Amino acid sequence: MKSRLSLLAAALLALLLSSQAQDQVDPPTALRFKILNENTVQMIWSKPQSRIQGYRIQVTSDTDEPTKEFTLPASATKTSISDLSPDVDYAVTISAYAGSEESLPVSGQLTLESSGGTRGTSRKPDSSDSVKCSSSTIGDVVFLADVSGSISDLDFKYMLKFISAVAGAFQIGADRTRVGVVQYGSDPPTEFTLKQHVTRPELLRAIGSVSHIGGRSNTGVGLDYILKNGFTEEAGARRDFPKVLVIITDGQSEDPVESYAKQLRSSGVEIFVLHVRYSDGEAMKLMASTPHRSHIFYAASFYEIKSVQRELIAQVCAGVDDQLSALVSGEEVVDPVSNLQVLEVASKSVRLTWDAPMGESSGYMVKMIPMMAGGKRQELYVGPTQTSVVVRNLSPDTEYQISLLALRGLMPSEPVTLMQKTHPMKVSMECSLGVDVQADVVLLVDGSYSIGLANFAKVRAFLEVLVTTFDIGRDKVQISLVQYSRDPHTEFYLNTHHDLAAMVKAVRTFPYRGGSTNTGRAMTYVREKVFKTARGARTNVPRVTILITDGKSSDAFQDPATKLRNADVEIFAVGVKDAVRTELEAIANEPVDSHVYTVEDFDAFQRISKELTQSICLRIEQELSIIQQRRLTQPRALSFSEVGPRSFRASWEIDAADVESYLVRFKPADEEYGHYVSMSVPGDTLTTVLPRLVPFTRYEVNVHAQYDKGDSLPVTGYETTLEELGSVHNLRVSEETTHSFRVSWQPAPGDVTRYRLTYEPAGDESSRLETTTVGPETTIVLQELQPKTTYRVTVTPEYTSGSGGPMATDGTTKEARGSPRDLRVSDETVSSMKVSWEPAPGNVLQYRVAYKPSAGGPGKEVSVKGGSRAALLKNLQPGTQYDISVSARYPSGPGDALEGRGSTLEEVGPPQDLVTSDVTDSSFAASWTAAPGNVRMYRVRWRSLFSGETGEKTVPGDVTDTVLDGLSPETLYQVSVVAAYDQKDSEPLGGQETTDGKTTDSQ
Repeated sequence: MKSRLSLLAAALLALLLSSQAQDQVDPPTALRFKILNENTVQMIWSKPQSRIQGYRIQVTSDTDEPTKEFTLPASATKTSISDLSPDVDYAVTISAYAGSEESLPVSGQLTLESSGGTRGTSRKPDSSDSVKCSSSTIGDVVFLADVSGSISDLDFKYMLKFISAVAGAFQIGADRTRVGVVQYGSDPPTEFTLKQHVTRPELLRAIGSVSHIGGRSNTGVGLDYILKNGFTEEAGARRDFPKVLVIITDGQSEDPVESYAKQLRSSGVEIFVLHVRYSDGEAMKLMASTPHRSHIFYAASFYEIKSVQRELIAQVCAGVDDQLSALVSGEEVVDPVSNLQVLEVASKSVRLTWDAPMGESSGYMVKMIPMMAGGKRQELYVGPTQTSVVVRNLSPDTEYQISLLALRGLMPSEPVTLMQKTHPMKVSMECSLGVDVQADVVLLVDGSYSIGLANFAKVRAFLEVLVTTFDIGRDKVQISLVQYSRDPHTEFYLNTHHDLAAMVKAVRTFPYRGGSTNTGRAMTYVREKVFKTARGARTNVPRVTILITDGKSSDAFQDPATKLRNADVEIFAVGVKDAVRTELEAIANEPVDSHVYTVEDFDAFQRISKELTQSICLRIEQELSIIQQRRLTQPRALSFSEVGPRSFRASWEIDAADVESYLVRFKPADEEYGHYVSMSVPGDTLTTVLPRLVPFTRYEVNVHAQYDKGDSLPVTGYETTLEELGSVHNLRVSEETTHSFRVSWQPAPGDVTRYRLTYEPAGDESSRLETTTVGPETTIVLQELQPKTTYRVTVTPEYTSGSGGPMATDGTTKEARGSPRDLRVSDETVSSMKVSWEPAPGNVLQYRVAYKPSAGGPGKEVSVKGGSRAALLKNLQPGTQYDISVSARYPSGPGDALEGRGSTLEEVGPPQDLVTSDVTDSSFAASWTAAPGNVRMYRVRWRSLFSGETGEKTVPGDVTDTVLDGLSPETLYQVSVVAAYDQKDSEPLGGQETTDGKTTDSQ
């Protein structure tokens, strides 16, 4: 049991160090709708700050209309939804995804009114959306869904949404939580098993594709199906992992459920029941686990499931956690840390300190969980010598639950937890910028004739709003203003004004020049004439150009824009009225949704000013961070050693003495959207071991130096773990017969190509045989073995690079048992017979011969030695048929019986004591003592000794007298009595008698 628990703990800690250390994907924001025509709506949103791969959009209605599902690239910030029906309520959901991770969904409700109007609302994820299990909560979860005829298609959609919400609360993966779905009616088909969909997007799509089959509410049939198929290894269930069954039903079952549910609970499955519409709590108690208050939930309708969804998800998560705790409770307890404190709280970082535990520890795990929907979790592994760490990249003004776990080998301690809120971000005007922000900003303003003097005044007002956003100064933000039409003209350079008042005055008074719109020439001018040291441009300072134009460029613009961007200038483009958006998108940096802004007229500048300035400031801040990183000395000469299948050592050098710590981040190199595992290493240490890696995998490793002012750029390297050449586990023999048995095992670690088996009778290596599996199969049947023989079986995994360790066990074939052959009966007498047979196979200890009369009666048996081939049966009843069976007895028990029949001979003899009486002149009586045995009849014959007169008669076998009549007077007769049997007649019994003389009447 100990080894099994350790394996589980290893799986749990692997999740702590990998899947928990991932950045969650932020959801899109500011979802809104705009009507285009009577059947089409435009959907608009803002892109999340985190890196994403794209968006998934789903449109559903409460009618029979099919669900619309599609994906869009990361650059998209709007799309059109067409073919909508008037007066139908639609639910529109959008989520962002990156690789296998997906954000919380943002939903909107939309109705096109037949009158031509529209109703549309958007919402952030509600409280039920944000319920998530801990990333260490892993198990096998199966949903058993009632799809009987009483459930409408709309109800079914609500049910699928509920299943998606519960499944989505877990981190999904082959080594995380697995989910299966079974729907039951009259015959429950499995929609998909635990092992079929092992990524979150794939799983949610599979749930959304489940069809409504209908049928009867045969919950018992469904439970029986789950019992036999739901949590098997073939279905993807894992040994020693928590198992949960969630039943969704709308009524009482039409068949029995208690026995199946009890067997499931007895096998370790925790059962939750959600019953909808029909409240029959007693029936639900027959299925659910206890305590019932946390395992049975009721909703008045399928629409109302959301009212219990949050609590149900929380209880399911808690149930899995409790099962995990029970599974690892046999392990030695790891002492927790003490005196956890938060020091040096900032807007984006905190420093943690703690006292080491009393017992030994091999490291620590820090968990930072934001108390807000969509917030990014962080988890950081800290080495055993550290009792302090700075956790960075936090969200400002956010309360975090901070948990610290001590680790010993593969086991975590109980967490020590406290709450801490980060400080708000220091702001300067509209920008979320620090007090030391530096940037060089060029305002490139279209002054062509198409704008007009009145609108140009509005441009000046907009520019004033922009410049007052920044903290102006020689060592802060510098701004230059360039007006262009046919030719560009510098109104003031970067080093012209170093205080806000002078700059605002210059913006208010610069003249309107007029002309054509040569945007390409203007961008070339900015690059060649403005961003120059002599004009105030600085090195290692973010450079930004803000283009404001109202029309299409009169000259080529794409090449000048590319060259300006390649000169490390961030371009934002604002288009007014007739500006061409595709042209602006070709000029500006990506992503276009935060770099390109369009307004319908010059009066609409105010609407975009805040969003534009925030985007500019954010990019300046990000660029400053990169520049700051470049200034900081980064590690170098990254090298690797002590490479094994599950770990290797990383070492590096650095030319700096003020390093506070190192941040080591690593992930599989071929996972483009994989998540990094983070480790903190003390500043005086230039090496660390990267633990819990996957064998035979190439890893990307990044080492950042962490200073008081921030993190340096990383030194990056790559190393591949060795292939793990391990041994199989739990080797066992089963299904033994006389000539075969099955060998099974748990797989060896790593990428096994096949398994090689050798086997021989124990102690007889000269008779060794060998076979291999087809690929990495973990079971095989060994054939053509000798009966009752112990074999030594050795299983060795084979890898591409060689063989793993052998593992051996013994298996014994069964004894060869059978029945004797060719039963024969001979030498029959009236009281005995001889029974013979051909010998049975194998080592027969003795033969048992059983016999009894076929017509009924007590049976008897005799035993003879195993080498005997016959037995004499005595003291039998004469003339009787017997049922006979002969069976061989072996050391392991009796073999099959050989059956037959035999009969004794009849007992044959003459009657005795013939007596005549009652003599007359024409008759006399004859009587005798009965003959032995089963006499069928008596045959009585007589013959005259004086003449040829003869006679014969028969009497029944149970009669011993008769009268001979019709005889002649005064005649001597010879009389004989013969007993007639089935097979033969007896010897005759003889005698004589004379009839009387004939009597005459006297005169």
